Amino acid sequence: MESIAFLGLTIAYVSIHVILSILVLKDAEKRGIENSVMWATIIVIFSVVGLVIYLIRRTMPESEVETPEDAEFPLPGTEHSDDSSRTDE
Repeated sequence: MESIAFLGLTIAYVSIHVILSILVLKDAEKRGIENSVMWATIIVIFSVVGLVIYLIRRTMPESEVETPEDAEFPLPGTEHSDDSSRTDE
């Protein structure tokens, strides 16, 4: 009975690592990270520590959305040009 429990825990442990590595691989590809396979491998080898490092190191792709001219504040993820010639008072 103990061997069946050990086998079940081993399968669950490996499955979690494989699922996490697949999720990281897909996320890295979506973000355009060149070495996405390396990150998936790091997750398999180093588990939670690798996942934390990936989450810290990943970056969002550059947004091509610009702030509309009539916006009072910059939209999240966009750059706002400081146009000092505007007089909205």
